[in-house]
Amino acid sequence: MKLRRLSDRAGVSLIELMIALTAGGVVLGVTYHALSHFEQRLGEQQGSMVQHQELRIGMRIVEDELRAAGSGASPAEAAILKAEEQEVEFWANLSRLATTLTSQVSATQQVLAVANGSGWRKGKRVVVCGSDQCAVSSLAQSGRRATLSLTSPIGLAFPAGSQVTVTNRVRYYLKRNGTGENRLMRQIDGGAHLLISDVSWFRLTYCDSAGQPTTDAAEVARVRVELAVGADQQVVTKDVGLRGR
Repeated sequence: MKLRRLSDRAGVSLIELMIALTAGGVVLGVTYHALSHFEQRLGEQQGSMVQHQELRIGMRIVEDELRAAGSGASPAEAAILKAEEQEVEFWANLSRLATTLTSQVSATQQVLAVANGSGWRKGKRVVVCGSDQCAVSSLAQSGRRATLSLTSPIGLAFPAGSQVTVTNRVRYYLKRNGTGENRLMRQIDGGAHLLISDVSWFRLTYCDSAGQPTTDAAEVARVRVELAVGADQQVVTKDVGLRGR
């Protein structure tokens, strides 16, 4: 009986198997690299979408609250308290709480009879204005249905029908965290929280009622807000007119 050579048998040689395994490994490596790159790009796109959504929402809040600057404050008070390139501070009645006195008030009174005191929180700044004068105090306790209790006597006499409002002290400013990331912060009556993260550009400029640039907080009638987030440097710009007065 004659012996047949190994190469005549069905199947593949060891060299062919090694070549096939090597080629398969290369294909798998390329595929893995492509999938990793796709996953990275997808993550970047999702992160960018989240950043820009945060920017849109945050910018809307800044617009709405700046527009209300001066609301609730007395006519003698400036609407804008600080007007700097990366910080603005102002008075605004954010909750739109307002009521009227239902009976006259003497200068020594601490309890005001009002049309509706519900929802007025303890510690809030309260402004009472008549036809020719205003007084400022704060709430000693949360308001009740028909009364507001102050921390001290009101100091002036007011007739029934006088306006009573809440005024919040609002501040926006840029703050750098421990990793060097800039964040836009929102502070209401002393309590601050993050509004927009990873801020790459933030600038405030101010104009007076004639449309001329000003650095005098008392003259500000319009604020231009410029904001960008992330690495794309796409700046969103909004011009906000103050309507609180």
